[in-house]
Amino acid sequence: GFGIAVQAYQKRAPFVIDYIAHMARRLGRRIPVRLVKGAYWDSEIKRAQVEGQAGYPVYTRKPNTDVSYQANARRLLAATDAIYPMFATHNAQTIAALHRMAQTLLGGARDRDGRFRYEFQKLHGMGDDLYAKVIPGDRLDVPCRVYAPVGSHEDLLPYLVRRLLENG
Repeated sequence: GFGIAVQAYQKRAPFVIDYIAHMARRLGRRIPVRLVKGAYWDSEIKRAQVEGQAGYPVYTRKPNTDVSYQANARRLLAATDAIYPMFATHNAQTIAALHRMAQTLLGGARDRDGRFRYEFQKLHGMGDDLYAKVIPGDRLDVPCRVYAPVGSHEDLLPYLVRRLLENG
């Protein structure tokens, strides 16, 4: 199927989520949306500077991106009729906060038919110990999908370096 990744560090993220939900409802579909913090901050800043933009299209401070991630997660969970939320994170505090938010907004991780309403995602080879607590049947009973980036060396190297810097 078709899915979309939304980067929380983008200031336009809430508008993108609203648009996806609107289109999904209009088309009678449920679109998978992966929420990530964002991986290409440096190039976004450089592009804005080169173009002489008055501001940046991204949040330039980590705490602002963290708040944006939480706000956009809430937005995704509020639209589960049209969106299948997927939360890509390797942060234990974020996982706990999202799980609590989903419990409050949805009443649980599963719908009446037993299908999951959302999932977590992790990068292959990262967060294995953390996510051992998230896999269905364990403490949180929420699925965790493992993903791996695909692309050329030039595209992947900055992505992987950023992941290593953020997560050790």
